[in-house]
Amino acid sequence: MAAENASDEYKWTDVDTAALISWRSTNEGMFTGRRNAAQKGFEEFIKVQGLEGKMEATKIKRKWENLKQKYKELKAPRTGVSTEGGETTAASWKWYGPMDEALGGRPSISPPVLVDSSAQDVAVVSPPSVHPSTPNLGKRKRESEWQEILKEIQEKEEERELIQIEREERREREAIEREDRKERERLQREERKAKEMLEREERREGEPRGGGQAVSGDERGRRKTREGGQG
Repeated sequence: MAAENASDEYKWTDVDTAALISWRSTNEGMFTGRRNAAQKGFEEFIKVQGLEGKMEATKIKRKWENLKQKYKELKAPRTGVSTEGGETTAASWKWYGPMDEALGGRPSISPPVLVDSSAQDVAVVSPPSVHPSTPNLGKRKRESEWQEILKEIQEKEEERELIQIEREERREREAIEREDRKERERLQREERKAKEMLEREERREGEPRGGGQAVSGDERGRRKTREGGQG
């Protein structure tokens, strides 16, 4: 229940999405189709990304399935669908390029380009360009965005490593402080013990020997006076 509440509070970012696509692509071997393989795979992703207690494997899996579904829809769009409403296309969806790299094989399949027909307000699918040198602004824009996201991922990794180093250094300092505190307490105990032994020795030296009662100095003086008078 606690993990579920934490996952509801965690804000999933583009950096997380890019990391998921990249990690899922490079760890295809973990997803064998066997029972619980996907669950264990996404649990490993959570550990690698430091998302323990923040996200659940089932939600990560759902995000990946949604990405795959969106990619498939844009890769083979339905004909006769209007784009006047600003619907997402392969050219405008920022994750089409990364998902095509992950699922479409290499070299990447060029995304279909949806354009408005001059005769009707419907979208038609243009054939892939036969001129490789023709600039593809949409693709360049996606690649630029992808590079920015990768840069954010790297910065996030560096920040995570720095936090880990600081955490380890703090643990080392705390361990040293605990040892110093234990040593001080040990020395204080030995000092108290030595003081108590000294006090006991002093008390024993002040006690009369032979089991007799202690005689004060005044009493000894009076005894000597009486003895002198008798003589």
